[in-house]
Amino acid sequence: MPHDIHFPILKKLGLSESEALIYELLIESGKSKARILVEKSGLGRGNVYNVLEELEKIGLITTYKGKQQQYEAIDPARLKKLLDKKKDDLNRLKADFNVSLSQLSSAFNLSTGRPAIQVFEGYDGFEEALNDSLSSKTEILTYFDPAAVTGKIAEINKKYVQKRRVKGIVKRIILPDNKEAKSLLEEIGTELTKIRLANNFSGHFMTAMEIYDNKVTFLTLDPNKIISVILEDQNIAKLQRAQFEALWGSAEDLGGSPL
Repeated sequence: MPHDIHFPILKKLGLSESEALIYELLIESGKSKARILVEKSGLGRGNVYNVLEELEKIGLITTYKGKQQQYEAIDPARLKKLLDKKKDDLNRLKADFNVSLSQLSSAFNLSTGRPAIQVFEGYDGFEEALNDSLSSKTEILTYFDPAAVTGKIAEINKKYVQKRRVKGIVKRIILPDNKEAKSLLEEIGTELTKIRLANNFSGHFMTAMEIYDNKVTFLTLDPNKIISVILEDQNIAKLQRAQFEALWGSAEDLGGSPL
């Protein structure tokens, strides 16, 4: 093509090479006739008209009707809408990926007989691993260190709780019998969660564990080292569930919890 693309960001935002080329020409040249764009771009006449139609459809150019129809670029600030669309598309893809990954991991686990393991780092990883249980088809069984649920972790957990309540997922929690757990109990407020205190359950371990479906999720709560692991294996989940039930049976029933 006679004209090189000077702003590759246009292609990164989702424009085809031809669309980026014509839009760039209109940015540089101002209001133009299709004939001029054909000459400057080196594209075929039909191709240029198709590109102009597409650019108008996505709101990047204006068409001036008349004896000699002309075209003009819209303010480049409008390109932010393309960026927002890519973000929305990425979020949808991420949600679809998480659902599919769980299904693919299950299939892998069944075919190989090996546990499927996912490892996440940082607060974003913590949130992603925590939210995995929102797709649970069973109740969630949880241990966690209440003294460690502070700051950013507490903020993420609050959003998670709201989503879990909307989905109506039941959770049972075992906490160590200490002052932090008892202080937390003052915030009780949902019938979807039952909580018990275990007398001989050591606290201050800065970790949470969730058991659901055939998965066990470990979440470190140390702000200096946030690591989350989702382990999917029927037998490992069965063992952890049995241990939870044994401790649950001997723990003190205290009703609901905000977590």
